[in-house]
Amino acid sequence: MPRSHTSSFRIEFGDCDPAQIVFYPNFFKWMDIAALHFFNACGIESWRQTKADWGIIGAPLVGASARFVSSATYPEPIEVDTTVAEISGKAFVLKHVIRRGDTVLVEGEEKRIFAIEDPANPKRIKAVAIPESLLVQWQ
Repeated sequence: MPRSHTSSFRIEFGDCDPAQIVFYPNFFKWMDIAALHFFNACGIESWRQTKADWGIIGAPLVGASARFVSSATYPEPIEVDTTVAEISGKAFVLKHVIRRGDTVLVEGEEKRIFAIEDPANPKRIKAVAIPESLLVQWQ
C-alpha cells in the first residue's frame, strides 16, 4: 500500500484571481483533496468506515503551511504528490508538492491527527493513536 500518492487536477477559470493566476487558498483546497485521495489509496473509503472500524471520525488539521514557488493559470493541468513525511506520536505530516509538469508551484505540509469524539464531551474531539494497519503502510 502507498506511502505516497499523486492526484491530478485541472485549473479552472474560477480558481483564478483577477490577475488570472491561481488564488492562493485553492492550493490548500487541492492539498486537502489530495490528502483524501491519499487516504482512499490507503484503503480508507470513507470516514463512516473509519468510525465503524476504529471510532475515528476524521483526520483534522492541526497545522498547515505552504511555500509558493511559481504561479499557475487556467486551464493548466497540475499534479499533487502527497507523501507521509513524518510520524510523531499521534500526529503525522503529509507533504504535498504541487507541480505543473516538472515545474514546482507549491510545497506544502499538513499536520494531522486521527480523531474520535471525546467521550467526556461529545462536542469536542480527541486525538488517538494512528491505526497499526496504516503505520505498517507508511513506514
